[in-house]
Amino acid sequence: MSYITINKVNFFHNLELLSKKLGSPDKLAVVLKDNSYGHDLTLIAKLSKEFGIKKAVVKNEEEAKEIEEFFETIIVLNPNFKTKNFSLVLNSKEQLKKIKPSQKIHIKVDTGMHRNGIMINELKSVFKSIMKSGAKVEGVLTHFRSADELSSELFWQEKQWSEVKNKVKDICKKQNLPLPLFHSANSATVLRKNSYHDDFARCGIAIYGYHEMPESYGEFDLKPVLKLYGEKISSRELKKGSRVGYGGVGILEKDSIVSTYDIGYSDGFLRNLYPNLLGKVSMDSVSLLGNSDEVCLINDAKELAKLNNTISYDVLVKLHPNIPRISKL
Repeated sequence: MSYITINKVNFFHNLELLSKKLGSPDKLAVVLKDNSYGHDLTLIAKLSKEFGIKKAVVKNEEEAKEIEEFFETIIVLNPNFKTKNFSLVLNSKEQLKKIKPSQKIHIKVDTGMHRNGIMINELKSVFKSIMKSGAKVEGVLTHFRSADELSSELFWQEKQWSEVKNKVKDICKKQNLPLPLFHSANSATVLRKNSYHDDFARCGIAIYGYHEMPESYGEFDLKPVLKLYGEKISSRELKKGSRVGYGGVGILEKDSIVSTYDIGYSDGFLRNLYPNLLGKVSMDSVSLLGNSDEVCLINDAKELAKLNNTISYDVLVKLHPNIPRISKL
């Protein structure tokens, strides 16, 4: 059976690197949405708690419920506003009508990405509506659109964020409200910056060992956490010129042993341009030269991402949740 290993040592190494950049593990919120970027939600949550992480970020309440025993704070990015157990992100003014008394709300503000969030000039009225509903503003956040690109846009957007924070502080002072928690940085922002002044950062891809920044930003000592293995289904000896797989596009250059392994695109293994594969990836299998009982098919997701003209996120999140995940030192 195919399986995935999760390297605990590498995961802790990445958490330690980011914690040092931020000044403390308390300033690091791990992003565990979409099955922890394909790594296994519950397993990564357990390891994060073992390291000492107290905050997590997930996509929805279902993910939050699965890991609620492991964290003091869980922030839900796309909530349905039917629970009071977690911290819920408000993505638009239209969602104000869904808020219920005693809920903990994090207001997302659009500082330039133009995807989700209220506008800066709506802050005062949104605060008023949340207070009227009986809910609590626990946090205010934004998201940087170009932190992983070679440009100065991060600094422009940080100026917008500073304006947001000043407006929030003014509103809280006038309304005699406690200051909410501020959070803005993603993985790329934390890696690029030498200091970080918000209450915490939300790091996703970097905790799993990757970044998507240009080489000119330097090297970062991140270590991939996940490896994917396939186990052999069958082997056969074939003559030079034999054609393997759909369309017969895999043509042997010499007499060879060809083996088939139990990973295919139904498991999330991307279909195109894999090195050392013989022929096309099938729905449930791949063929390779050789006779090994098992093979490592993903060691560095970034290498495969380049071959498929995509990013490491895309390789990782597609891995099927039913593939067993095993924690290893």
